[in-house]
Amino acid sequence: MQSPRPQLALILLAVALAAPATAFGDDRQAAAPGVGAAPSGQAAGAGVAPAVLPGFADPQARRAMLETAFEVAATIPVEGQARDRARMQAIAAEAFIAIGVPDRAAMLASSIDGWRRGEVFAATALEAAKAGKADEARMLAKRALGVVPKVLDWQRERINVSVARVYAWLGDDGEAAKLEKGVGEPEMGRVAAARAGRGAGESFSKEYFDTQMAALEEWITTKNFDLVRNSMEVAFEFYPNCLGDPERRTRIEALMAAANAQLAYDLRIANLTRTAELLASRGEQAAARVAIEKAGEVLASNTWLTEDAVYQASVIARAKVRNGDGEAARKDLEAALARYDAGRAGVVDIYRARPLRAVAAAYAELKDADAARATYLRALEDGSTNPNARPRAEALVETLVSMARTGIAADAAVEAKVAAIRAGLVAPW
Repeated sequence: MQSPRPQLALILLAVALAAPATAFGDDRQAAAPGVGAAPSGQAAGAGVAPAVLPGFADPQARRAMLETAFEVAATIPVEGQARDRARMQAIAAEAFIAIGVPDRAAMLASSIDGWRRGEVFAATALEAAKAGKADEARMLAKRALGVVPKVLDWQRERINVSVARVYAWLGDDGEAAKLEKGVGEPEMGRVAAARAGRGAGESFSKEYFDTQMAALEEWITTKNFDLVRNSMEVAFEFYPNCLGDPERRTRIEALMAAANAQLAYDLRIANLTRTAELLASRGEQAAARVAIEKAGEVLASNTWLTEDAVYQASVIARAKVRNGDGEAARKDLEAALARYDAGRAGVVDIYRARPLRAVAAAYAELKDADAARATYLRALEDGSTNPNARPRAEALVETLVSMARTGIAADAAVEAKVAAIRAGLVAPW
């Protein structure tokens, strides 16, 4: 039997339009309550600034946090630490896109070494494309591709696909197809997901929909991790258009359930909470609650390390907040912190800050700035105990980025802790 993978790549390449696929990264947050992100290409705070809730940071303060984060990342030595330095710089730079300052991200990309420079340029190019700035998008895409000759094959594929998504958004399917041709399974489907997402709100013909679903169903039957995971990304982009059509909705929800059942438990929770948040945004609170309950069952029925259990509980709590159940979310967060305290001694020091950041971000979603800030301070403290400077620098960068994304303002205690950690970033790294 001929492998379905090349055929599926071609089929999915035909998906009509584009939007960014969602990555399952650490500390994913929306714009801060009462703050909001400025329109693409416009500096945060330009024009009429939205009201800022007490305890939350204004756009300038959020930008300052990210500038500090990038500076900290740049203190990590190149010698022996180049990959970690570039990774942290990219995290800080791409966060500027999240708060509505993509131009700054593009400027910072030039000072990042290696393939991550191309990824940041590609991310800013996509943002420009979505803002209708085609010439700027093509210029940034070209800069991203300029990194390609200097990197490894898998890094080249990743950059090529990221740029292909830009061309797909611009409607240049020919260029997108050239860049996506021959990519490996980890990257397959990213452009297809983008194209499907750009068609949000548009109706698909029955023939077209059936063709795409058949392709995704075939991916799932391969039981290949990358293909199954990527099938979820494409399905998520089709899903909003299917909610009003019972037949299509039943089919795509069955497809998503079959795919999710093959994935790791953390990805299952991520997908279920993403589904819940999408349904909640469409006013389907009851259906969202079902997805949240399923996520809770995944958490409760499996054994987790303390840090992972706290992180996942926070992800579920955030979904509850977005579905209007703040009281239950608060109880979950209190329980998560209690679990962290009980198991903290058994958590390796480099893994302590991440779950605390997740709890803090969920408190920010509740608009409880005081609880969020207190938990971020704990993340700073618990992330600064390793005897080597690099893990301390990484924890500081990621905590500052999370604060900027959620919009939580720093107080005197947070500022003092940040300054103390920065002052201690000296050898050994």
